[in-house]
Amino acid sequence: MDDIPIISNYNGSDIDLYSVTYQYRNITTIPKDLCNISKLVFVDFSYNYISNLDTISCIMALDTLILKANRVTHLKNDIFSGMHYLRVVDLSYNALRYIEPELFLNMDGSILHFDVSNNLLANIDITNTVREKHDYFCIANFSYNVIYKLTNVMGWVCDKDRDLGRGGYVDFTNNNFTYFLNVAELGFYDITLLGKLYYYSFDFRFNNWFCDCRFFPVANKADISLQILGSPHHGIKCDSPPEYKNKAVGEFVREKDLLICNISLAEKCPPHCRCFYQPSKNRTVINCRSSLVSRKLPLTLPDYDNLVLDFSLNRISDLLVQFQRLLSVERPYLLKTKEISFASNEINIVPDNIFVALQNVTRITFTNNLITKIPVSLKKLRPCNVLFGTIKMKCACSDIWLQNWLPSIGDCYNNTRIMCQTSSGSRSILDIDKDILGCDTGVVVIRWITIILGICLCCIIISTFIIYNFRIDMYILLRTHFQRLRQSSISPSFDYGVYISCNEQDENLRKWIKHTLLPYLKGKRLSVFLPYRDCQPGTPREDEIREMMTKSRNILIILSEVYDDIAKRWLECELKYSWLNYRCDWRKNIVIINYDLLETKNISDEFVKAFSRLGKCIDFSNFQNDIEAKMSSG
Repeated sequence: MDDIPIISNYNGSDIDLYSVTYQYRNITTIPKDLCNISKLVFVDFSYNYISNLDTISCIMALDTLILKANRVTHLKNDIFSGMHYLRVVDLSYNALRYIEPELFLNMDGSILHFDVSNNLLANIDITNTVREKHDYFCIANFSYNVIYKLTNVMGWVCDKDRDLGRGGYVDFTNNNFTYFLNVAELGFYDITLLGKLYYYSFDFRFNNWFCDCRFFPVANKADISLQILGSPHHGIKCDSPPEYKNKAVGEFVREKDLLICNISLAEKCPPHCRCFYQPSKNRTVINCRSSLVSRKLPLTLPDYDNLVLDFSLNRISDLLVQFQRLLSVERPYLLKTKEISFASNEINIVPDNIFVALQNVTRITFTNNLITKIPVSLKKLRPCNVLFGTIKMKCACSDIWLQNWLPSIGDCYNNTRIMCQTSSGSRSILDIDKDILGCDTGVVVIRWITIILGICLCCIIISTFIIYNFRIDMYILLRTHFQRLRQSSISPSFDYGVYISCNEQDENLRKWIKHTLLPYLKGKRLSVFLPYRDCQPGTPREDEIREMMTKSRNILIILSEVYDDIAKRWLECELKYSWLNYRCDWRKNIVIINYDLLETKNISDEFVKAFSRLGKCIDFSNFQNDIEAKMSSG
C-alpha cells in the first residue's frame, strides 16, 4: 500500500484519513485489503475494468467513490448499505444498464453527488429520482444515457403527508425521452402533489420531445408546469411535430389548445380525414371537410367520447338512407356525438330519424343546403342548438308549430329563419297567421265546442272522479276568477319581488338567468332571491327556502328536464312550499317557465302539471315579454 498517501490534520482535525488512487491499472475487482483501512475516505479507480462492486460496502468510512470509465453494468439497491458517510459516487462512462429501484431508500447516508452519465440506462425508477430519507442533494446526473421513460416498479405512491425533502438538481439532458410522463403511474395520483417537488430542479433539455396532448395535464396546472417545464435555464423544447419544432414547452402553459393527439387510420380515423383528441376542450374532432370521396358517412369512427364531426363541403344528399345504414350498425358513434355539421352539402330532406340518432347532440348545422321542409321531430332539440340558416319554403298549416319553436329574440334568433312564399312575397313564418295560409279555424272552434259539451256531460256522470283528479286545476281556476276579492292591505309588504326556483346545476340555464332574466327583472324594479346566489352558508337549506318564499310576492319556477339527486331534492322542497304559499296567501303568484319544453305527461309534480294543463306555463322557446304581467297580476 505504498501508493496510499496519508492526509494529516484533515479538515482541521487530528484524525488521520486516507485516500487511494488506482487509475489505469487494468484491475478488474476492488482489492479486498482496502476493507482493512478503517479511515479510508477517498477511492479513485477510474479507467480500469471493474464490473463488480459487491465488496465496496465494507469500506465503511468512505466519502468519495470514483469509478469513472469502468465496466459496471448493474447497480444493486443495497450496494451502499451501511456506508453512512458516502457523499460522492461517480459511475460515469461505464456500461451501466440497470439500477435497482429504491437505491436511495436503502442508504444510510446521503449521496450529494451521484453521476451515472454516459451509460446505457434505458429507464430509471421514480424511487431513484426522488429522495424520501435525504433532506437534500446537490446533483443526480443521468445525462447522456438512452433513457426514454421513468418507471414505478415497486408501486410507490406519494401521499399528501409524504415529505420529499429539499431536493436538488436532476439532470436528464441528452436522453431519449419522447412522450411526457404519466404522473399518475409514477405515484402522483393527484397532479397537485407534484408541488412536493418544488425544490427539485429537473432538466429535460435536449430530448426528442413529441409535443402532443400528453403534456396537457401538467400544462393545465400553470404553477406546476412553469416549475417543471418552464424554468428559464431548463426550458425544454419540442422536437416534433414539425409545426412545433424548437417551440418552448413552457409556452403551452398559455396555449393549451395547441396540445392535441392525432388519431391515426389504425384507430378508425376515416381515410382523407383528420382526427385528433383535444383535452383542453375534452373533445375529439373528426374533420372530414371535402374528404368523403364516396359521399357516404363513415360506419365507424375512433372510439372516443364527445365527438365533434365536420362533414361540411361534401356532396351528401340522402340522409335518410345514410342514417338507416348507421343505425343498423352495432354501437353507432352517433350517441357519442356532441356537435355535427352538414353545412354546404346537397341535402334537401332532413329525415325524422336523424334527431332520434343524435339525441345527445348540442349543435347541429345544416346551413347552405337545399332544404325545403323542416320535420316536426326537430322540436326535440332547442332552437339555439340547430343552425339551418335561411330556408325558403312553401309553408302550410302543418308548419305553424315553427312559430312557437323558433325564438323571436335572443342570440340565436338568426340561427334558423324560415321564409314563406306568399302571394305578397317572401315573409318570415313568425309574421304569418293562419288566415294567410288558408287554415280552417272553424273546425277548431267546432272541435272545442264538442269537447266542452263532452266534458260537461262527463262531469254529470263522473263528477266525483273529476273533482278528485282535477281538484288542483279547479282551485287554480277558482282563484284566478276570484283574485280581485283578496285584501292586499291586511299584511305588510314583501321583502322580495321574485323568488326563483331552478336547476342550479344546469350551466346554460345559469348563464341565461344571469345575462337575460336578472337584467330584465332588475329593469322592472323587482328584487330577486336566487337560492344558489343568496342562501346564507351554514343556514339549514329547507328552513331558508320556507322563510324566503314567505317573504316573496312572486315565485318563478323554471322547469328543466334532467336533475341530479341533490338538485331534485331541493326542487321537490321548493315546489312543496311554493304550493303551500300559493294556496294560503292569495296575494302570491306563481309563474312557470317551461325551459326544456317538457310535455305535460312528463311533469311529475301535480300542481305544476295542473298549471301546464291549464296553459299557464310560459314556453321558453316562445318566451314573450309578458312575464311582468304574470308576476305582477292582482
